Amino acid sequence: MTELGHGAPTFGNSQCVARLCAAKCLRLLAVVDGTESTNRIVDFITAFGEGRAATEAVVLNVQSKRLDARLRGYQNFKKDEIDDRLINELALPILNSVRSRLEKAGILCVSKAEIGDPVTTILRCAAENACNVILVGAQPPKGIEGWMPNAMRVWLRSDLALRLIALAPASVVMVK
Repeated sequence: MTELGHGAPTFGNSQCVARLCAAKCLRLLAVVDGTESTNRIVDFITAFGEGRAATEAVVLNVQSKRLDARLRGYQNFKKDEIDDRLINELALPILNSVRSRLEKAGILCVSKAEIGDPVTTILRCAAENACNVILVGAQPPKGIEGWMPNAMRVWLRSDLALRLIALAPASVVMVK
């Protein structure tokens, strides 16, 4: 610590970061879906949390129900069975894999599986867990979008990350 002429202490950059992390834990909400973007998000968190003692991750997998799927009279009768399948067969294997990778890297994490609209569920989960940053994976361009310039692609897509950026109270990081 060095002193300025007016008696105000100054800290080096690493000292400032250490004091901020000690004062406030950084909590990340990682939205994972089991695709390659999940691996990039986990790599980002492990690289970011390296050397930091105050990083926590809330790992979220959101399963949305297909509205066009018909159950032919079983909408209410099989609802619990369908929800159970979405959580246990689709979400839990993804969450267990991510949690084990983060725990090996020494990052505290909590995993959650939710069913519902992705944007509203992510925003609700970020608010409930007091997350500072929301991490989402960038979806690769499909079809003709791959040939368009990035600026034009942004206007044409109703991407999850773009909707989150517009609505989220916390910072949103799109991991490519």
